[in-house]
Amino acid sequence: MNSDDMRRGVIPGVIAGYIFLAYAGPGMQDMVGGMISADAFVGFILHIIISIVIGALYTGVFMQYVDLGNPLVNIAVGGLIYGLIWWILGGLIIMPAISGGEMLQIDLNHPSLFGHVIFGHALAFLVVLRDAAMGMGEEK
Repeated sequence: MNSDDMRRGVIPGVIAGYIFLAYAGPGMQDMVGGMISADAFVGFILHIIISIVIGALYTGVFMQYVDLGNPLVNIAVGGLIYGLIWWILGGLIIMPAISGGEMLQIDLNHPSLFGHVIFGHALAFLVVLRDAAMGMGEEK
């Protein structure tokens, strides 16, 4: 893991974070802000910062373990796995732990599950697209 690899995921992380929030709606910003007793605007900013970190970890750490030989398969499978990892870590463990809720309370109808899966797919797609545009696809 080096800083150049991590930087590759920053902008895709921001965009995927916006997509997540667009899907999940303003209630998600309230929930994120509520973790630190703040309003929805602070929740929005915090969510984008978290998205930057998660995007950087995707390109700096996760991508090296998910190379299935085809960029579309990497997007489909890698994005799904990464989204589910962050749904479990972020939505089911970290967020409830910080806000004082119960951890690992699975609600398959909550927008958090699908939001994280959408985030993972969008992030993986944007990284592949960015790398192709920058001529970096084959060397990474």
